[in-house]
Amino acid sequence: MTTLAGLTKLVGVRFSGSAGGPSARFGNMALGYARLDNDSDNDADYTDLEAYVMSITINRGRVRELAEFSAGSCTVVLDNQDGRFDPNNSSSPYNPNIKPGKLLRIKITDPTTSTNHYLFEGNIAQWDVTYSWPNMSYCTIRAYDALKPLSQNSVSLTTSAAATGTVIREILQDADWTDYDLDTGDSTLAARTFTNVNALSAIQLATNSEGITAKVYANKDNAVTFKSRQAIYTDSNSNTSQATFGSGNLSFEKIDIDFDDELVKNKISINRTGGTAQTATDSDSILNYNEKSYVKSDLMITSNAESLNYAQSVLSEFKDPAVRCKTMTFSPLKHTDMITQSLARDITDRITVNFDPPGSGTTFSKQLIIGGISHHIQPESWQTTFMFSSSDASNLTWFQLGAVAGTNDQLDTGTFGY
Repeated sequence: MTTLAGLTKLVGVRFSGSAGGPSARFGNMALGYARLDNDSDNDADYTDLEAYVMSITINRGRVRELAEFSAGSCTVVLDNQDGRFDPNNSSSPYNPNIKPGKLLRIKITDPTTSTNHYLFEGNIAQWDVTYSWPNMSYCTIRAYDALKPLSQNSVSLTTSAAATGTVIREILQDADWTDYDLDTGDSTLAARTFTNVNALSAIQLATNSEGITAKVYANKDNAVTFKSRQAIYTDSNSNTSQATFGSGNLSFEKIDIDFDDELVKNKISINRTGGTAQTATDSDSILNYNEKSYVKSDLMITSNAESLNYAQSVLSEFKDPAVRCKTMTFSPLKHTDMITQSLARDITDRITVNFDPPGSGTTFSKQLIIGGISHHIQPESWQTTFMFSSSDASNLTWFQLGAVAGTNDQLDTGTFGY
């Protein structure tokens, strides 16, 4: 069994220098977030705090389908016996740089491939010091990825009709955020004027206008990442299973399988700016599970026909309850192959989960899309949890009348919308 002590890793805070050459807009934020410098990839700029780490907890992505992606967070608890992490300690070796806005990086080297992998990168929002009798002290660092500052920033701009990725890029540029990885997108969105609009909300509006399988989140390197709705079919990590867990393959410790009505949606209303709300309903689903609505309005869709397509596609996927694997937890330290999977996998990756329940239960075997990842690391333990979206939506293709030329969107003459 591999130990954490045997792994090459970095728990680094960039104390020296600026927090990243922030624009005035970012520098005036309450939490002091800042854009990264071009030289921020240099580990030599970071002070390694590994010797003081008591625990690390990382949460990224979303916990359930149809939810928006939340800002990723990292909480690091440090031994503060000598007071070195107390902002009021003028004798601290880090004084006067214990302050919000500093960069935090968590990185581990895969012992099998010697590849360096980030688990998290973001800006520190809090340094909370706790003293307890008689002489115990620890410091809790809380940091967040790019979605946090974007949620605290406002933008004012006019975007012309353009592909979804272009619209998102223009919003990010107005927010003075330059670290991003954006698909082109599979839709041409309608022109829109944003006036003092929350930057993250504007980006999520553009993403939602693309379709239910489109996603926007911050990746492990803290780049704002947009995946088009077709990425689930075209990206190799999404259309092909990257690993198999269970049934003699990679092992897991816990799996949560749900069969409930939480995601049932049987009355769908989709509306675009200046359009008429288009609805799609399923009477059998309403009879069986009561009315469960899903509403999106003010979307940057270019026609009512597209809105109807959108509504029909959501109804097709979510009108009935389905057996879903909600989460899977495993311990990477049990085997080097498990370490590789914990480090290499990211949001939107596809994996296979097999489970033979005790007794006479039916074997569970599904390919799933990772929608969220969490890590809990202590000196002698490491647990990784994947939160899933069903891959069934990958069988769903909804046609955009405003599709970008050359994409896979096309009208199936036998089915309108999917």
